[in-house]
Amino acid sequence: MSVSRPLIRILGRQRARALQGWLLLIALALLAAGLLLQLGLGPLLAKYGSAAWPLIQLHAALQVLLVLLVAYGVWRRSVRQPLVELRRKLRARRLRQRTAHRHARHEQLAQENDKRGEQLNALLQINRSMRDRLTRLAAEQQAALGLRDAVLNTVQDAVLVTDATGTVVGVSPATATLLRAPRESLIGKRFDDVAPLFQDGPEQFRDFPLRNFLPRVLGSGSGIPQIQQAVLVNHENEPVPVFVTAGAILDGTGRTLGCTVRFSRADDPNAVAHTEKPTLSLSDADMQGWGSKLLSREPFERRLDELIAEAKSTGVQHMLLYLRVDDLDRINEQHGYWAGEQALWHAAKNFAMSLVDAGSGYRYSNARMAALLIGHDERRAAEVAERVRKHAEDHPLVWQGQRIPCTFSIALVPITRETVDRSAVLGVAENLLLLAKQHGGNRVQRDVPDAVVASRRRDDQAWLAWLLPRLEDGRAHLISQELRSLTTPPERPLVEFFIRVEDDDGVWLEPGYYLPAIERLQQSRRVDLWALQHLLDALAANPHLLETHAVASLNLASQSLIDPSFAPAAFEIIGNSSVAADRLCLEIDESFAVSQSSVVQRFMEQLRPLGVRFALDRCHTTTGLTQLRHLPVDYMKIHPHVTRNIEFDALDRSHLEWLCEAAHLLRRKTAAINIESESALALLRAAGVDYVQGSAVNKIGPLMT
Repeated sequence: MSVSRPLIRILGRQRARALQGWLLLIALALLAAGLLLQLGLGPLLAKYGSAAWPLIQLHAALQVLLVLLVAYGVWRRSVRQPLVELRRKLRARRLRQRTAHRHARHEQLAQENDKRGEQLNALLQINRSMRDRLTRLAAEQQAALGLRDAVLNTVQDAVLVTDATGTVVGVSPATATLLRAPRESLIGKRFDDVAPLFQDGPEQFRDFPLRNFLPRVLGSGSGIPQIQQAVLVNHENEPVPVFVTAGAILDGTGRTLGCTVRFSRADDPNAVAHTEKPTLSLSDADMQGWGSKLLSREPFERRLDELIAEAKSTGVQHMLLYLRVDDLDRINEQHGYWAGEQALWHAAKNFAMSLVDAGSGYRYSNARMAALLIGHDERRAAEVAERVRKHAEDHPLVWQGQRIPCTFSIALVPITRETVDRSAVLGVAENLLLLAKQHGGNRVQRDVPDAVVASRRRDDQAWLAWLLPRLEDGRAHLISQELRSLTTPPERPLVEFFIRVEDDDGVWLEPGYYLPAIERLQQSRRVDLWALQHLLDALAANPHLLETHAVASLNLASQSLIDPSFAPAAFEIIGNSSVAADRLCLEIDESFAVSQSSVVQRFMEQLRPLGVRFALDRCHTTTGLTQLRHLPVDYMKIHPHVTRNIEFDALDRSHLEWLCEAAHLLRRKTAAINIESESALALLRAAGVDYVQGSAVNKIGPLMT
């Protein structure tokens, strides 16, 4: 007989069979008890009748009790105990499984922890080794950087080093001198921002930048140097012809680490490089060295604007130290032109030495210098200014055995939140210098009385109100003076025009009376445009003048050239005139052309397409011809201080000869101005001067309007 499957699953096969046997036994017992009861019931009823019912009931109760006891015993032994035992075994089995799983998990975690510990120890070891390696590499890098800087400091050539992205990381002193900028200001900047290169050859070379030169070298993957002839524009906006030699720096795997760039001045067969410059002074090299320590006008104005903006936004005060060399005209007249030049360089040396680390020094113009004292109050700035003044007073120039004082008049101007703009600051500085001059110079001037400022402003406005009506009602005139040729055979003369304005008593006043006030009010543009228009009208009405003269020239005020609207207005006037533009020559002062070369270059580029000619007025060019070589000028008018003493000063004659030879190599004509002695004409002709102007040859020209 088969056993039920669910019962086997619950009790197991053996216990299920035992239970099934017990149940079968109970059933048989019940069946037997019923049979016995049936068999014994009849005789009892027959024998005893109804009195046998209690016995029958007792017998039945005992049988039922017996069956219940047997059933309970069977259930207890075959069902309950197996179930209890089964639950116990199941609990024990589950506990053993949990314990085994826990132990296995602990063992697995222990193994994983051990493995991770080993990995962590390995990583820590790698980290320590990498840290040690980085420390060694950092030390090696610092040593390499120090070695690189030491090598760059000893290199005499203009060498520049960049990284793989074209950022400048090293500069030699010669490079800083060539670029006319402090070395610290070059580090960390892009090569194209530090050393902008342009194609060499086109007249308008600034329209052809060489921006792909360095990326081409860095991307070549070769250490073979590449050479390019170009024009380098330094930080004073001066063009310099150079040969650029650049080579990539590669590591052992061929990866590009950076680039070395070397600048060499280009050999120009038409330049003065092959012409020996006369020995004008025994201290020329020293002068050049000290002059390079002062920055030029453009970075000064740019930095001044930045400090004014900073003072307005943050309220931090800065100070402008603005100074002028005293009695420079007296030095020129008493000791000669070269003594005046030496005085300027000596003053620059004194200024640079006494300034030390107080601030940045600048050479603003020919006889103006400045320093920007960042974060200084007036007391500290006054101490610096007094130190500069005292140093100049204690160190005069020794010239040909004579001690020549080179003192300073110094203006101190605060830059605060109330400062308006650059012109206001410089206007106050000029007022202070004027007041210092009135007190004899060699002093530090910190403030101007309000009465002086008000009087100065009234005077300037009065001059403007005096001048403007005269420009319109016919009381302003143009007079002329010829420049005669000294060459053989003589060339056609030149003619220069000057403006004169009638006063109320009929006297014709020169521009020196009113022009300073007009320039301070920034109105010189109106005067120059009037003069240009009337000059072209006069030439159109007198065509015979241009038949007998090569060109007609007009001198322009420096303040007009700075005005951005002047060049377009002049272009329109010249373009609308019937006079050929190549018969017109515009004169620009050389000192302004040197200090504001970018302004002059831009002005010339705007008018040169018309054919206008240009002349540099009052030239002495002791700083060299580099900044003037690329200015498109046709004439160089020599400063009177150069020619004043040539009859008895051999040094001035040598300087004049050098200027003429340099100008001729640059294919430019020279003119000596303000010549009043006929005895000087032979010396001027021998020196190579092309034209001469002055009362010695012509007092009044052929045209007056």
